[in-house]
Amino acid sequence: MVDLRSRTHGPGATKGVNLVVLAYDDRVESDAGTEEPVHHLDARVHPGDRRAPGQTELALVPSKDEPSEGEFENSARYTAAQFSAVVDAAGENTAPLLDAQGTVVGHAYGVKADLLINGGDVVVNTKTLEATELSVDADERGLAIRAQIDASTAAARTAREIAKTRKNQVKPEFTAYTKEEALSSEG
Repeated sequence: MVDLRSRTHGPGATKGVNLVVLAYDDRVESDAGTEEPVHHLDARVHPGDRRAPGQTELALVPSKDEPSEGEFENSARYTAAQFSAVVDAAGENTAPLLDAQGTVVGHAYGVKADLLINGGDVVVNTKTLEATELSVDADERGLAIRAQIDASTAAARTAREIAKTRKNQVKPEFTAYTKEEALSSEG
């Protein structure tokens, strides 16, 4: 799950966040009580947002070790009206989500919104939705938005591993026995 604490990103870290909302076609179900559709949306911080660099995970909702019935990986529940607000705010900033065979399995929507906590999950405040300038189309390298997200998080993981390795490296010890040896080794 993305770290959006104010001590990391400053005051207002959860305000005006550029997001990619991944809406998969197979993550829609009917609410048993109302028969209204419920959308399980996977919202992630856009890799171009100021809060994305250094984050090893951009998903708002953490992965569930053992999702129960009706739960989906990195997803939170949104009503049909809330999903419609996401679609409206994104406008033309949308891209198809393709599976390995090239079949469309959903759509990605680019939006900007404030974030809230709901039932322990970080969710999009659909009342503050607006358009974002960050595109969800393929970038200049031809990477689809999911590949851009993966590249951003992989770079952060690599940077953390390098920093961890450097921190754990043994520093050379000073071995000169006398002041003269120390001064002569400095050239």
